[in-house]
Amino acid sequence: MKYHKILYIALLSAGLVFPSCESFFDVNEDPNNIKEARVSEILPSATTNIGFMGVSDLMRYSNLIMQQFSGHGPVLNNTFTNYERYSISDSDVNNTWNSIFAGILADLEQLIRISTENQSPHYSGVAKILKAYTYQVTVDAWGDVPFTEGLKFGEVLYPKYDDDAAIYPKLIELLDQGIAEINAPTSALEPNTFTTIYPGSSWVSSKTKWERLANTLKLRIYLHYSEVDPGLASQQINALINSGVEFMQSNDDNFEMSFLNQPQRQNPLTSIEGGQFRNQFFPNRFIVDLMNEKADPRRSSYFVAFPYNTESYKGSTILETNPSVKYSRLHSYLKGTPSAVNTAGVNADGSLEGTAITYGGDAPSRLLLYAEYNFIRAEAALRFGAPGDAETFFKEGIRASMSEAGVPQEKITEYLAAHGTLVGSQSEKLEQIINEKYIANFGVIMENWTDWRRTGFPAITPIPTPVAVWNDVPRSLFYPFNEVSSNPNIDQKETLLERVFWDVRQ
Repeated sequence: MKYHKILYIALLSAGLVFPSCESFFDVNEDPNNIKEARVSEILPSATTNIGFMGVSDLMRYSNLIMQQFSGHGPVLNNTFTNYERYSISDSDVNNTWNSIFAGILADLEQLIRISTENQSPHYSGVAKILKAYTYQVTVDAWGDVPFTEGLKFGEVLYPKYDDDAAIYPKLIELLDQGIAEINAPTSALEPNTFTTIYPGSSWVSSKTKWERLANTLKLRIYLHYSEVDPGLASQQINALINSGVEFMQSNDDNFEMSFLNQPQRQNPLTSIEGGQFRNQFFPNRFIVDLMNEKADPRRSSYFVAFPYNTESYKGSTILETNPSVKYSRLHSYLKGTPSAVNTAGVNADGSLEGTAITYGGDAPSRLLLYAEYNFIRAEAALRFGAPGDAETFFKEGIRASMSEAGVPQEKITEYLAAHGTLVGSQSEKLEQIINEKYIANFGVIMENWTDWRRTGFPAITPIPTPVAVWNDVPRSLFYPFNEVSSNPNIDQKETLLERVFWDVRQ
């Protein structure tokens, strides 16, 4: 937001100081000079930034907290070690916040305005769906955030912060508006080509994916009410499913952005692990052990074996006493196509140096998956009597996740035969669903943290003090230092244990 404030002030000052220049600039106006970005330029900027958000700091914070990743290795007291011990400061989140508000949401607001003026409702509809998604992630990270005034750049320099519980219904309204607009009978321009998410040769095919995403996102939002207002969650989920709308139907509908095996077009996780943060980012012991218990075949895609060339896997944790590289490493699922192993980087104990394997960086940013949709339906059927069989959706979620990870069909069948049946009490069945959802959402921004705050699953053990800086798992993030220091409408949180409105589990 700061960039837009500064830009606005600069332009306003120029107008006040040089009021007589108007006619001069009129005379010298270049008819070929574009004064305003085209919608075909704004949309790919927004979708690209959303894709980067999905594999950047907010993803790392949430999944380090949720013990999918560990910062513990031979480089002591590094950035990721601090995040793993819950030391995420107000300065750490400055860039993420600015990227969301001054980048993604600013682009989307401009896109909505211009496409509305240009009679292109298919563009504005897509923008509203993306805006709802971005705000959902933002609210789940911080709680109260600027919504009604947050994007009035130039009009409101110090936006008020809306109550997070009041924002959530507005997201459903945005999604409804977006669905209506992408289904408008005519649109001057179509957004199927100029986008890095859901590109297609025709608007008809792209529109179907956007509509399925919007309806699936509604289910995700309603499910977040499961503890604070289970009656509303049940009513709205059942009504939405019974309305006959379409949801995601296969992995082809995954809400994700592709990266390329080309310089400057790679997944940032690849450059982070292969560059300045080498030997500082590992799979966490919790998720590795959870998958080891079931000999999960996704391990060979998620992790590099340790010792190398075995079928064993070992995760790291900040609680380990002897820092080393004697752990598995993140692999192709998050980092893309692997190179052949450089044997010079394989140690005698089977551990790998950071240079042993390089990656193409062509793994996508995964934002909301068809696998997650199935686990949402499984939980909804189990807890709220929503249509469908919980176990059927549970199995389909596992199957979709394993297919996404490249697991052969015979291995999927074998795993489902051993672990695809929901057993025990409702709480035990819910734990099975959330544990599998957690594995399927490996590296997905925010949702694993949200599920834990809602349900208590997966049953991670908080990092104890004094290793950790807080005596429990964080429940939200600090507001950014730059925002608190410049906007009088927001007070900083006292701790990271302050909760988002839907987080009421004791």
